[in-house]
Amino acid sequence: MSRPRRGLLAFGLILAALAVLVPGLAVARPGGGEGYSGGGDSGGGGGGDGDSGFVWLLLRLWIEFCIAYPHIGIPITIAVLLYLHFKRKKKAKAGPQNWDAAPSHAHPPAGPAARPRSLDLEAIRKLDPDFSVVLFEDFAYALYARAYQAHASRRDLDALAPYLSEAARQRIEQRRPVGAPVQGVVVGALRVVDLSLPQAGIPDARVAVVLEIESNMTLGMAGAEQTQYARERWRLVRSAAARTKPPQDVRTFHCPNCGAPFEASDRPGGDRCSYCGEVVSGGRFDWSVESIDLLSLEERPPALTTTVQEVGTNWPTVFHADLPARRAELLRDDPAATDEALVARLQLIYNELNAAWTRLDLGGARPYVSDNLFDYLLYWTSAYQKQGLRNVLENMRLMESTPVKVVRDRYYDALTFRIWGAGRDYTVRQGTGDVVSGNPRADRFYSEYWTLIRGAGVKGAPRTERSCPNCGAPLDINMAGECEHCGAKITTGRFDWVLSKIEQDDSYTG
Repeated sequence: MSRPRRGLLAFGLILAALAVLVPGLAVARPGGGEGYSGGGDSGGGGGGDGDSGFVWLLLRLWIEFCIAYPHIGIPITIAVLLYLHFKRKKKAKAGPQNWDAAPSHAHPPAGPAARPRSLDLEAIRKLDPDFSVVLFEDFAYALYARAYQAHASRRDLDALAPYLSEAARQRIEQRRPVGAPVQGVVVGALRVVDLSLPQAGIPDARVAVVLEIESNMTLGMAGAEQTQYARERWRLVRSAAARTKPPQDVRTFHCPNCGAPFEASDRPGGDRCSYCGEVVSGGRFDWSVESIDLLSLEERPPALTTTVQEVGTNWPTVFHADLPARRAELLRDDPAATDEALVARLQLIYNELNAAWTRLDLGGARPYVSDNLFDYLLYWTSAYQKQGLRNVLENMRLMESTPVKVVRDRYYDALTFRIWGAGRDYTVRQGTGDVVSGNPRADRFYSEYWTLIRGAGVKGAPRTERSCPNCGAPLDINMAGECEHCGAKITTGRFDWVLSKIEQDDSYTG
């Protein structure tokens, strides 16, 4: 056999073996490894492709070596692949090891070298007893999306003057490509990187919060879209005397003083409400974005078949320091909110979400996820549809869960679990069923942090029946989260626990 033909044979053997042995080319669970960052090193993407790019470079060099020296390369390749094959079979048989399920774990596995804890926004409650972390995040997600959806219209941007400074509006307007309409916005990660509380007695004192936001955005006309991945820092300020608005007003972006639809008067700057006559900018009555710093901006299409590895499944669990006391307080106020009852609700959500994701039809999961999370999931299922792909989740099992954080305020209870799951996770072409990534013959083990929210006044055992919690009719929920029978919106946590956030091990910091 000639050297070129022997080289091609080596190449074919390697690719065939890799198709079986290389772990999934995309970990694309709901909220998981499809990676809103396009496979880059991000908070919620399940890993980065910097290391994988280096691996594929080494693989290419090895293939070239095998082509040039098949009598050396082929035996070594076969030996290595056999070793990896038997090692993986042994690991799969043993199952996942060292899952850290409790803070008293005797020998916790090694975690990242440095993982700073999130700043605790609950400290704002000293100034504002009504402050709610859930509502603040809801506001930030909604304002980010609304602001960039107004990217191509100065008039629409100016309508947000109470919440965006002139400097912030200019930064959004100048986002490349200037003037392009925005088709879709999804926030993948939102982290608090700085919090400044004023000292008592300072006149006109303000609270300042700096958020680091990672997002994907689709811009341009239909047929000529481009997708961007961005990292930004938004500095939000608010008067120390301001108070949090109730949940129904958080996403309206009306005048923060009188509540009327905001229309600017003729005052220079366009920040005086024409109804109440007040200057409403600068955080006088509600949070306002003072500045926006663009940290990075890259054109990246949705990465649905890139190499993404699980990161942190065996890292120590991150527990909030006040978990025992807050968990006991929640159980005292609602004795029906037992661990067993909450896990049953979590299991229901887990099953419905994975099934809906696989069908590329989120209708079945809609009753159980918040509006923000639904928008996030819809972005990615639409991306799969556009690329003619479908991420298949088979035999998914919720194998273990443990509560790690409880937050309680006037409006919401929020309970974060770390969950461990397993199942087949692979992606196929819709037309042919051909597997383009992942391994349909082997389970993938992973862990994530899931946050459930429920209205603060709601009590009783979490439901597991598939009926409207308001009218009792069989679940028939529209995409707005409203029951088609009684019209009640059930996705805000008003009636029962709903899933509001999914965070990966390498992004969750408590």
